[in-house]
Amino acid sequence: MQEEGLKNNYVSNSFWMLLEKSSRIISGILVGVLVVRYLGAAQYGIITLGLSIIGILTIFSTLGLDSLVVRELLTRSKKKYVILGTAFWMRFVGSFVVMGGSVIYSLMRDPLSTTWIVFLLSISIVFQSLSVIDFYFQSQVKGKLTAMNQVITLFSSALVKLFLIYVHAPLEWFATMAALEAGITALIQFIFYRKEGERIRNWRFNFGEAKYLLILAIPIIFSSFIQLFYQNADSILIARFLRDMSLVGQYGAGVRISQASYFVPVAICAAVFPGIVNNRNNKELQLKRLTQLYSLMIWGALFIIAGSLVFGDLVIGFLYGAKFPLAPIVFKIHILVSLPVYWGTAWGMWMLAQQKQKYVVWMQLLNALFILGFEFVLIPKLGINGAAYSLVIGSYIALLFMIVAYKPAEGLRVFWNALNPKNLLEVIRYSKG
Repeated sequence: MQEEGLKNNYVSNSFWMLLEKSSRIISGILVGVLVVRYLGAAQYGIITLGLSIIGILTIFSTLGLDSLVVRELLTRSKKKYVILGTAFWMRFVGSFVVMGGSVIYSLMRDPLSTTWIVFLLSISIVFQSLSVIDFYFQSQVKGKLTAMNQVITLFSSALVKLFLIYVHAPLEWFATMAALEAGITALIQFIFYRKEGERIRNWRFNFGEAKYLLILAIPIIFSSFIQLFYQNADSILIARFLRDMSLVGQYGAGVRISQASYFVPVAICAAVFPGIVNNRNNKELQLKRLTQLYSLMIWGALFIIAGSLVFGDLVIGFLYGAKFPLAPIVFKIHILVSLPVYWGTAWGMWMLAQQKQKYVVWMQLLNALFILGFEFVLIPKLGINGAAYSLVIGSYIALLFMIVAYKPAEGLRVFWNALNPKNLLEVIRYSKG
């Protein structure tokens, strides 16, 4: 009965997370593709570049507080108002650092028109400071509220974007959509928070709490910054090396669809990992469940890769049309990263569960060095395809290190067993109950 109850909880958590992410993917594909086609490669390239610049600096606003604040709210619930208030003001102040840094960087390298777009995009970071309310909902296991919020926001945003396309709005209006989405999300979070009987006026900032959270977050900040840097550097390097915004736009269009499935491993791992961790007293069962999870990650990624390689030209060509001739090949190269991404998601959570965060940090650094090194060599020679190849090569090198980094013999054995389709079939049978 207890196992059945746990399984129902995991399924429920997975359902709400998948609902939110699925809505985002559907909106991104159906409406996002229409926006990309309307803007064209060059204008979409400006949006992509702006988001990449902001993306690298976002760590100065988020400060690695997401999971940390949730944990602190769970363990120190009596101090929830101090924790929430301190986290909010830390993120709020940090958001202006992101805005200022993004604009200054763009001013140094881009035309004023591009810098203006970067500024408009960066406004959204200020509204995202209120996402600390979502941390509270997570600590109360109220994923339904977060899912409802995201669905409402995505639906509202989609309608506005379609209207902007209909009235032939300029690029600036589409850049402000990021701020509008963040603003709607913040407003709904505020409303839901009040309906829970809570009040923001109860929040309190405390310097001691800020120092405590910041010290705890330092390893996460370092790891997250490395990850954000190499995830966003490709578009920036394409713009700097090739000096053609249309190429940035075509690259961004291909990558956009390739990354559409990345929510799957995150949602699955978040749903099932509590069960794996709870088996800590039964190491054999724990390792079995971990192997089954890895098997699901491997075969799920291989299925997506195979389908994308077969139908990639047809699907991407249909979505974007003749104005994005380079997007299909970028997509087919970039989709190969799915396997390291899927495996890495599960591996990273396993390392955190084992309190081996240092392995995650070193792996992020190693991955970044390989990817950036290849990008500096391959982008000037192969253009935007070079950026995609760099990510693939660097990610698979990192995958090899992930397998053997922690307990090499066990890592190799788990990887080999995870390749066995029998483990995947066991996962399917278990899920059917």
